[in-house]
Amino acid sequence: MDKKQAMDLIYDKYSEIKHIVYQLETQHFQKNNTKKGEYFEDITHDLYIRLDSDLSKIEKKPHLIYKFLDRILNGQMYIIYNMAKQMYVNFLKRENKYVTLNYRLMTDSERKQLIQMPRVFEKEENIYQQVDDYVNTFYWFDRKLFDLYRYEFKLHKTNMSVKTRISYSTIYRTVKRCKVKIKDRLKDQYYE
Repeated sequence: MDKKQAMDLIYDKYSEIKHIVYQLETQHFQKNNTKKGEYFEDITHDLYIRLDSDLSKIEKKPHLIYKFLDRILNGQMYIIYNMAKQMYVNFLKRENKYVTLNYRLMTDSERKQLIQMPRVFEKEENIYQQVDDYVNTFYWFDRKLFDLYRYEFKLHKTNMSVKTRISYSTIYRTVKRCKVKIKDRLKDQYYE
């Protein structure tokens, strides 16, 4: 069997693959503001292009072509489903469209978990306080630079370098030294 015959076998399964992609879109990626089945044909065609490119990368040995066909067409077409799902996600990312959660299909536990607000634990607040206390014991330059880095420039070393006219390498070394000191001092409390 050659590659052309293999693609013909895959083309013979067009209606099944198209149905799989349609089911995938309507069950998992349906948005309120889009028509039902708006993108499944595009995804199906992209899927065939990808299958053709994957098949062209295989050597012209019949046993490798059969192995590819077995992986793609046999069973319940799980590989096709996963490829189509990933292509659909990439397509939505490319189009800058957001996938909305279908609240009606969620279980009660998923709804409760979604609604709960994140809590800041006492242990985390305690560690933040310990970090602040420990930073206050640093050499004055290290303390000032590290506080600027944490609070004013929100972890942007390059912006900090431009605004303060301190070289990037000095900022990098100082911040790294401070982080290492903090990790060495507080690693036992953090991992308890």
